[in-house]
Amino acid sequence: MSLILTTDSVEPKERLAYCNDMICATYVQPETDAVQSDEFCGSIVTHSLPGMELSVVKSSAQKVLRTPRVISRSTDDCFIVSLQTQGQAIISQDGRDAHMSPGDCCVYDSTRPYTLRFGSGFEEIVLKFRRDRIHALLGGTELLTATTVQGHTGAGRVLFSLIHTLLNEVDRLRPAAAAAVANGVVNVLVAGLQSLP
Repeated sequence: MSLILTTDSVEPKERLAYCNDMICATYVQPETDAVQSDEFCGSIVTHSLPGMELSVVKSSAQKVLRTPRVISRSTDDCFIVSLQTQGQAIISQDGRDAHMSPGDCCVYDSTRPYTLRFGSGFEEIVLKFRRDRIHALLGGTELLTATTVQGHTGAGRVLFSLIHTLLNEVDRLRPAAAAAVANGVVNVLVAGLQSLP
């Protein structure tokens, strides 16, 4: 079952605030910074699988910040993976900047400050997991955040292929198959992260 949120459902002057609400409802509570205009638009299509949420985000240029102030009043505890499909992005966390082009992916942690910068219209696929699940498999995840995993070779390429196929089939998967596929995604993600220097 898919959940579709789009700024097309609100008046132009309300779209920026609604976009922030969409992000809060789907991921974690952030602060957004974008230019208010009648042309601003965005959408999030979310699919839930056992132990994982998979979504496709399309939006106009914006900046998303997860600040210490927001974290201090939040209970969100998750590991987020962005797979860039259109446009450019810079993901910053733990003193590093990951420059993202289509085909690249990167991870970040909701329990520490981060910034996402999108200088123009973009599309990305986002995976959200419980942080303890990824940490149990990898450990030292703070050393892996905001580091680009290229999608044109190795485990990054396998992950991209798997996620694109999953997006096409997700609404047809039976529960047992969905759980098995979600576990497979985690294993391929871990392989990609282990390939980092």
